[in-house]
Amino acid sequence: MRVFTIAARVWTALALFINAFVHFQLAGPFDALVGTLVSQGMLFRIQGVVNLLAAILVLVVHRWWAGLVAAAIAAGGLALLVVSVYVPLDLSALGFPVIYEPVWYQDKVIAVVAQAIALAGGLLVAALGRRRSA
Repeated sequence: MRVFTIAARVWTALALFINAFVHFQLAGPFDALVGTLVSQGMLFRIQGVVNLLAAILVLVVHRWWAGLVAAAIAAGGLALLVVSVYVPLDLSALGFPVIYEPVWYQDKVIAVVAQAIALAGGLLVAALGRRRSA
């Protein structure tokens, strides 16, 4: 069982690293979409940093809840990405830009796949960790 847990941690972290890379790569062009508080590019950078921290957490902290944190971060990013393709999210009252991009392109698909893999991996890490500690 231990080898499965290690593999799940590694693939979860790798998926989170890939998602962070995509977000950092795309941040520049999205700086033009601004709110009163932050730009969409800055939101992409924040998402990238959060993904990096979650990847490090799942690799370093060998507890079931680390997998749950990684899964939650991946699920939130995945949900926001998918919803923003189909529904304009007007968060301007909170100081954020309107988030809406109704197209699928290669980097977006890579981010969706990476987040889905990280979500599944994080849940598996949590489940295997809970079973081992019980």
